[in-house]
Amino acid sequence: MDYEFPLGLAALAGIIPLTIVYLLKPRPKQVILPSLMFVQKISQNVLDSRRKITKKITDPLFFLQLLALITVSIAIAGPMLDDISKNSKRVLIIIDSSASMTIPDRIDNARSAAIDSLGEENTIIAAESIPVVLAKAVDEANAKEIISSMKAKNTPSDVPKSILTAVNDKENQNTKIVVISDFENWVGRAPETYIKIANAQNMQLEFLQVGRPTPNCAIVSGYLKDRNDGTYEYTCTVKNSNNKSAKLDVQLESKSGLFSPQKISNPISLDGFGAQQIKFSSIPEGESTVEILNKDEVPCDNLAYISIPELTPKKILLLTDLNPAVSKSPLMTALSLIPDTAVDVRYDLPEDVEKYDTFVIDCEQKPLSKSVVEKVTTYVKNGKDLIVIGNGCLYNSSEMHGLNPVLPVNIVSIKEDNSHTIETAGSGKHIFEDVSFNEVYLHRYLIAVPRENAAVLAELKGVGSVVSTWNINNGTITYVGLSDSTENDAWNNFPTIPTYPVFWVKLLKYIWGIDDITETNLNTGRYQAFDQETRIKTPGETINSKFIYYDECGLYSLNQKTVAANLYDSAESNTFTEKRLNLEGENAETQNESLQTRSADEARKYLIYALLLLLVIENILMLRRKII
Repeated sequence: MDYEFPLGLAALAGIIPLTIVYLLKPRPKQVILPSLMFVQKISQNVLDSRRKITKKITDPLFFLQLLALITVSIAIAGPMLDDISKNSKRVLIIIDSSASMTIPDRIDNARSAAIDSLGEENTIIAAESIPVVLAKAVDEANAKEIISSMKAKNTPSDVPKSILTAVNDKENQNTKIVVISDFENWVGRAPETYIKIANAQNMQLEFLQVGRPTPNCAIVSGYLKDRNDGTYEYTCTVKNSNNKSAKLDVQLESKSGLFSPQKISNPISLDGFGAQQIKFSSIPEGESTVEILNKDEVPCDNLAYISIPELTPKKILLLTDLNPAVSKSPLMTALSLIPDTAVDVRYDLPEDVEKYDTFVIDCEQKPLSKSVVEKVTTYVKNGKDLIVIGNGCLYNSSEMHGLNPVLPVNIVSIKEDNSHTIETAGSGKHIFEDVSFNEVYLHRYLIAVPRENAAVLAELKGVGSVVSTWNINNGTITYVGLSDSTENDAWNNFPTIPTYPVFWVKLLKYIWGIDDITETNLNTGRYQAFDQETRIKTPGETINSKFIYYDECGLYSLNQKTVAANLYDSAESNTFTEKRLNLEGENAETQNESLQTRSADEARKYLIYALLLLLVIENILMLRRKII
């Protein structure tokens, strides 16, 4: 047996003096005194009996003290035992929940293995592209319920990240960590490395492999190319994860609001473990799918979704106090340069106001009438988009105050100051990356404080918002605190810088949900944060959140745009491998030895309990003998 402190066994040498003391200890002897004449002789006999060495020790007190001395010696040495009971109390289970685990037998076996590994206190982590904590420190009954209801997602797997997350958490010390996976997609160092890391943190790490080789055909990559004629070309790679050849039917189906639906089939033949590229031309704007019609065990990689923003013609109504027949403001010029956009300039609302997609209010001197403002706010609440330019009229005119309930900012005051510069914030850092705000000089501006749920895209640091937006129902309301006046008393020089038209193109595309195709076609496993709570329609449900995690293949509707999420992962779709986890040879022996945590604490604890019991019995015996 191994000991933590072997020199502690030297205390067993105390058995020798203890034995000698009891061997030399005089035994009590009963003496009958029939007469006083024998007192001297009997006394002499008693003294002789004390000098003799006892041949046999029968005193129970000796055996109690002997056991106590042995117990103390072993406790000091600390026998190293497998700490099984402690590890079974606290268990952390990491279950691979990636796309390859959607194969029914794999996820079922993983659930069974997880339930068999449960302890008294359990933490459950789903290993997707990021670690997802499903439960923390729950009892066995609750853990079984959570494990039984969990499902595999359509994301790549990062089991090593989940292991390191668990190992680096100091709360998991003295915990047994069980990793259950098919180990199709292992990225990082060898598994035995993580076992050594876990043991160094006083944790036990155990690997359980599930699943059998399963044939699978998948679309493992795909990208779009603009043909500059209003259509796109889609190129994808189809791979056969099987040692046998396969004949596949691949079909493109396009659905667009501008063009009639179309279906294009492309049959292909693949050798065992072969791959082939396929091109589809003339894909219109809108939503399309490319599907392998042959069914297999992993459905998520048989279907690729495509989302191309539809650039439908837009109509803008600019409500202003300027007469376009006399002068054309920089804002009017910038809006008129946007392709496929019609701009009407008026001071009041026309009868056919419903045809407009977006309202822009820019009044410098004369406010809109109260009735026009009320009608505009009503249209906005019903889903229209509104942009309000911040200038003196917006602050000074009571008629314009009717816009305040729908604005994403609170207008506080007008300030004259040229010591501040404009900085992009939040999503504005990406949206306005081509806009030269560093060339803008402010002389006068409105102090506008953003409301609680508003998204700030540009700001004066420590002063207030310059560009803010938020959603009301299906409409977007945006505040732009940059007057477009170019008179001698102009508030700023923004309308004169070269990127002024770029600003308006970028802003309107953001409001209308028109993004680049790289922003509307993503891989699963990604996550995205928003500046404000957003209504999101996922492939499975509709939620309101400031965060979206693309964990399912399919179409996501958010911020008036549609995002296509696809797996596109050849390693995750390769489900035909046999020896996924390499634990052979010397490494296997090292890992198997390291799977049990050895500790002296548990044995030492029970030895101390035994010692206390012996001391109690010894004291009771000594009290009965009236020694103490």
